[in-house]
Amino acid sequence: MPARLIDIPLPRTLQAPAQARRAFDACAPDSAPADEGNLLLTEAVANAVEHTTGDELRLVIQHDEAAGRLVCAVRDGSADLPRFEGTLYGCAERESGRGLALIAALSLSWGFSTDGSGKWLWFSLGC
Repeated sequence: MPARLIDIPLPRTLQAPAQARRAFDACAPDSAPADEGNLLLTEAVANAVEHTTGDELRLVIQHDEAAGRLVCAVRDGSADLPRFEGTLYGCAERESGRGLALIAALSLSWGFSTDGSGKWLWFSLGC
């Protein structure tokens, strides 16, 4: 089976995480860790909504059955790199700031890169 791909714009609004979860559910196979995927995607999109500017985000989700991977990527219009403290330790008292730590802890791999006028935050899950 060929890879499944979703590549859609998302408005930079509070509704964007829910739209991203619907796209994830449409692309992810039954064997994908749906709870983790939806949580991590919610964190990635919510961070982009809260910490960047511009009207639109971009969401790319790709399921590669042959590789047994599901990759999710969110692009925003800010070239500012995300801040990451590395662990969940010490974050229990804070109401925010744990999104990247969750992504790092629950994904197979993750990262970010700039493209000149914005950045991509991505993570992968096994399925």
